[in-house]
Amino acid sequence: MAQLPPGIRFITSFSRDQWYRAFIFSLTFLLYASFHLSRKPISIVKGELHKHCASQVELDSYKEYAAQIQPVKKPFNASQCGWEPFDKSNYKQLLGALDYSFLCAYAVGMYLSGLIGERLPIRYYLTGGMLASGLFTAMFGLGYFYNVHNLWFYIMAQIANGLVQTTGWPSVVTCIGNWFGKGRRGLIMGVWNSHTSVGNILGSLIAAYWVSTCWGLSFVVPGVIVAVMGVVCFLLLIERECFSHGGLLLLKLCPCLESFFPEHCYVWYFISDPKDVSCSCTPSSHGGEANISTEFVVSSKTFLNGASRCRIQMPTLNAKENGKPQ
Repeated sequence: MAQLPPGIRFITSFSRDQWYRAFIFSLTFLLYASFHLSRKPISIVKGELHKHCASQVELDSYKEYAAQIQPVKKPFNASQCGWEPFDKSNYKQLLGALDYSFLCAYAVGMYLSGLIGERLPIRYYLTGGMLASGLFTAMFGLGYFYNVHNLWFYIMAQIANGLVQTTGWPSVVTCIGNWFGKGRRGLIMGVWNSHTSVGNILGSLIAAYWVSTCWGLSFVVPGVIVAVMGVVCFLLLIERECFSHGGLLLLKLCPCLESFFPEHCYVWYFISDPKDVSCSCTPSSHGGEANISTEFVVSSKTFLNGASRCRIQMPTLNAKENGKPQ
């Protein structure tokens, strides 16, 4: 038989679980980088929202020069000192209001997001947050195209965006923690956390590209990117519950399950805090195929679906390697 090419040997040298981990690492990296990408435009666009007005002498000289050349039609959004209402003398307070409205909403929303996120599937929760974040990020930029000059429109866009942005961090951290556990968490989180810088760099480049010509696109384009990544999250994010408190406790109580870890994570998916668990693992054989019949007896309160007994029969991966059940 011909020898496999080096590339195929490299691919097959990793298990399915290892490939899943690499995929989740990359996917969550991109997902949260897109969150940071959408937060950066406001700091870039501030210089366009309020332009430093020229002195009166400079304006008079410019008017004399402009009278001698062919007049150019003034764009509907052009303003001598920026974009109304940020072209006033109190522009610093108004621009500051955009910042602290986002930050206050983010601080409050982070607390609420943790409580809500624990009760919802990560994939749905993160997808909803990214779609909403894309909507409210683009909403700020739509003020340019619809010629909106109401301060509260921009403040409300910032508040809403701050609230929905809080869905990102608890979700991705939970997902990456469930897949990698505690063994190499320091190394994994150190490398993975660089998504912050990557997102900020990309957000700055996108916003800077459009800020001088059409600053509305500095928000609309990142908003579209976040929304698209939300769809990607819904289609591709793989949840894993194996490293939850209940899952680890059951694995200790039922060592015979270790042979099936992590392919049969759903065994303890519904168990939140199994304080009263008894486990029996009985080897059996049916049709020449080795099986392990595992029975859990759990107090009714620990089962989220209301059941009190769960009996599952699973084929062993290799009867010789598994040995005798404990």
